[in-house]
Amino acid sequence: MNRDTSRPLAFALGTVLALIAALALPVMAQDASPSPSPSAASATADECVEPEASLVPVSEEALSMPEDFRITLFNGVWEGISEYYVDPETNGLDWDAVGDEYAPLVIGTDNAHEVYQILREMVELLDDPYTNFYAPEDLGDPAAYDPTYGGIGALLDTSAAGEDSLGLRILYVFEGGSAKDGGIAARDSIVGVEGDSCARIAEIRGPEGTDVTLTIATPGEPLRDITLERRRINPLILPDARRLEADPSVGYLQVLALSGQEAIDGVEQALTTFLRDEPIEGLVIDLRASNQGAPAVVIEFLRAFVEGEVGEFHARTGNELIEVEANDLAERYAGMPVVVLVDEETEADAEQMAAILQSQDRATIVGSPTSGQTHGTASVDFPEGSLLQIVTFGFQLPDGQTLEGVGVTPDVPVNADWLSYPESEDPFLLAALEVIDSARATASGSAEPSASPEPSEVPAG
Repeated sequence: MNRDTSRPLAFALGTVLALIAALALPVMAQDASPSPSPSAASATADECVEPEASLVPVSEEALSMPEDFRITLFNGVWEGISEYYVDPETNGLDWDAVGDEYAPLVIGTDNAHEVYQILREMVELLDDPYTNFYAPEDLGDPAAYDPTYGGIGALLDTSAAGEDSLGLRILYVFEGGSAKDGGIAARDSIVGVEGDSCARIAEIRGPEGTDVTLTIATPGEPLRDITLERRRINPLILPDARRLEADPSVGYLQVLALSGQEAIDGVEQALTTFLRDEPIEGLVIDLRASNQGAPAVVIEFLRAFVEGEVGEFHARTGNELIEVEANDLAERYAGMPVVVLVDEETEADAEQMAAILQSQDRATIVGSPTSGQTHGTASVDFPEGSLLQIVTFGFQLPDGQTLEGVGVTPDVPVNADWLSYPESEDPFLLAALEVIDSARATASGSAEPSASPEPSEVPAG
């Protein structure tokens, strides 16, 4: 098949990818698969498995795709990988030979479902979990976008969904949702729905305006039932900033999503507020479970703590230095002890931020090794509804160190299931306070410099 870059769709693909790579602002690695349906949560017990996601029905009848469109679609996918995949060696594959092998297969069928399967198999040869081709029927649950369906307004951790004792743990409660109005908070767990001890997301969601009764567990407190109205809300994740109850001289800033102007504004407001009246003496930045972001937000966040060349993005279109210019807050935060909390769910931009602060000796990293998913991806939609997702750039520190597949290694390791603890007993936060107390004591000269706290090996709870 002629893989001519002058073909309109292939040219549009190249233009989009080139622009994204040049700006170093693609969707990050956490978007390495289409957003899962709310009913696609994992479970660990057979009796507590979510129902299968309701994807777009696939017609058993052959759907014809004209030859010129098949050629254009193939060219777009093949050339996207050839020109913009982060590894110019395409993971050891002879990509020209792959094209020569798969092009005749696309020419040989006008069945759209078979074309999609051929393209999917071709891209899977890269053996890269974050580079994939998706047919229209792969891309979601119609109910997730149905305006008549709603939920309680909470971001859920589903890693323990099949365990009756843990259920669906709550990471964040959205403004305007019934969960917020009903007094549900982060670290609570949903351990039952309508009297069923197996909490399923599919049962929590439902038609907007209807009610659902949930059994809620709060660490250290008895179970309680609460009835909430299902609503449609704006799922905007904002930074959570406050002083720690255990030590009000320490600021706590949780950022689950490093994306959007709202995150930039929220972080700046928090860092400014911490310096008013009685300024804080230490800062904890909580990046646990943070897996949404954009480089521009990270750079804005870093301006209060570091400056200069702090890393590099590398792509087929060229490398781009990550340069940070200090802002007006930098002088006030200079010398203040900073701790960054991370865990195995910390991904992408959050990993990059933690690594930069660590490499610049500006923060102590506390927690468990991060996921090592730092490559950036771009997603390109094709006119008939299919999609190519492709890794377009990687990240490295000034010394050339990369994090992909490795992650950030904490300075103070902590092994614990932090969501199962109340904040006052959170092993990560307790270790962070030890680090800050030690730094303050050393700075004041009231104590001999102490060694880093011993690793906190707390069994998962």
